[in-house]
Amino acid sequence: MTKQEYYAACIAEEKKYEFPEFNRNDVWALGCALVEAANEASGPLAVTVWLNGTEVFRYYPCGTGRHNERWLEWKRNTVTTLEMASMTYKAKLEASGMTQEEDGLDFPGFAACGGGFPIRLKGGTVIGFIGMSGLPDEEDHAALIAGLDRYFKKHVWNS
Repeated sequence: MTKQEYYAACIAEEKKYEFPEFNRNDVWALGCALVEAANEASGPLAVTVWLNGTEVFRYYPCGTGRHNERWLEWKRNTVTTLEMASMTYKAKLEASGMTQEEDGLDFPGFAACGGGFPIRLKGGTVIGFIGMSGLPDEEDHAALIAGLDRYFKKHVWNS
């Protein structure tokens, strides 16, 4: 897969996981699906869900801590500023041959890596952030997508 194809796949993935609706009543089910996926990963993963600027779900198993909190903050900053997954941003940079500095997002507190994803409603409005941290960025991203897939199969696609 070329870098441009991977970037297009990341964009398609974001479209696939748009929520028809989402509010605080949905947070527990999403958080639990993410934790289940995190527990199946190759190592410990911290999980967070933010809705309208407030952290509404947090899971930090043994082996995670302050360093994961910092990475999740950077991923959240990237996702909420750009309204795209942090892996999509990484793929965009790689496809264009640009660096974060050249793209104007080189100051501390932003991360072009896997593990951050927008909670986007159908129609495009971003209302929150989902994050995982603890493994290499591709594995963070894969676990996050596995959790989203688990949630969507049970709560959205089978509605």
